[in-house]
Parts: sequence; C-alpha cells; structure tokens
Amino acid sequence: MKKNKKLVIVILIVLIAIAGLFMFKFSEKIRYNNQVKNEENNEIIAVNESISENVIEDKIENNEEEKNKEENNKDGNNVIRNDNTEESIVDNTNEENIENKTKGENNKEKNNKKVIVIDPGHQRRGDNSKEPIGPGATEQKAKVTTGATGVSTGQTEAELNLKVGLILQKELESRGYSVIMTRTTNDVNISNSQRAEIANNANADVFVRIHADSVDTSSVVRNVNIMPNSK
Repeated sequence: MKKNKKLVIVILIVLIAIAGLFMFKFSEKIRYNNQVKNEENNEIIAVNESISENVIEDKIENNEEEKNKEENNKDGNNVIRNDNTEESIVDNTNEENIENKTKGENNKEKNNKKVIVIDPGHQRRGDNSKEPIGPGATEQKAKVTTGATGVSTGQTEAELNLKVGLILQKELESRGYSVIMTRTTNDVNISNSQRAEIANNANADVFVRIHADSVDTSSVVRNVNIMPNSK
C-alpha cells in the first residue's frame, strides 16, 4: 500500500506539470487582449531595444578584441594546463552520465511489475445510449459524452485529454512502469463501464482517468482524485 501511495504521488506531480502546460494555452486569449492594448508601448520598447542591441554589439566586439590579445599572450604552459582542465571536465561528465543511466535502469527494474491504466476521458463523438451508473445499479446514464470545448482554443476536451494521457504514458514508461491506454485515438466508441473493465481485466495497480471539465470562471481550480488498488 505504501508503494502505491508513492506511485500516486509521482503521478500527481506529473499530472500537475502537464496541466500547467495546457493551462498556459487557455490564457492565450487574455494575453492577446493585453498585447493589443500595449501595442504602442511595444513599438517604443522595440526602438529602445534596437538601440541597446547596437551598444551591446559594440561592447562584444571590443571584448572579443581584448580576448584575442590575451590569448595571443598566453605561453605554451598555459595552453597545456587548459587542455588538461577540459579533459578533466569531460571525464567527470561521462562519470555522471554513467551514474544516471545506472539509476534509471535500477528504477525500471524496481517498477516493472506495476501496471497503470490511463483513461483519457470522452471521445470525438458521444454515445447517448444508456448503461448502469455502476455494477448492479438500476439508474442509467449516457455511455459517454463528447465533453467540454476550449473557449479560446476551440479544442475539445477529448483531444486535450488524449494529449495529456499520451504525455503521461511516455513519462511513466520511462520510469519503468507498465502502462495500458484505454484509447490512443479520438475516433473510438468506448463506454465508461468498458473503460473500467479494461483496468479490472488488467488487474491495474492504479486507474487514472483524465478530464478537463468546463467552468464558468477562470478562478476555479479543479482537483484530480486517484484511488490505488487496495491489494
């Protein structure tokens, strides 16, 4: 159970990082409006930057000339000492790469028995036919819906969820976990109960369902709940 909790923490960190990347895209419209308002100021800044670049280029040229003079004054001993220093840096870098590679291989060996099922929510076309809300339940609901649509990007939730899911899959597999995707394309028709069956049949340690629900205000931040298998 402690191992599963550690796995949940790793997945949450990865999901938060991925969510941050995509939240940046949803702010495009706001940034665009601010850019229009500040257009005149940007033109002034551009002129100032052009002047600054000319000054910087002059300084760089002067520094290059001084550097060339100093290098011409160096004797053979200094050159040999610099060569030895560079070789030492290269050797240390190679040792660090070997150590990181060994850690990565050990990590894969440790985690290769864990199975994670990722379910990118929704699909390109919804299926409004009914299914029970849970095993043995009499209450019915739509099998699967199309989900929300981005206000500024026009991107559907199904598309966004799949992008996040594929990134998460790649990250988890690089850490040595076995990953199963309920879908890898938007052109599918898989109900919610069928997605749960995929995780049950795989005897998954963790079942991750990815969604990007719509809200009426950008100030609301939703959370993600992950329930590990109790085994």
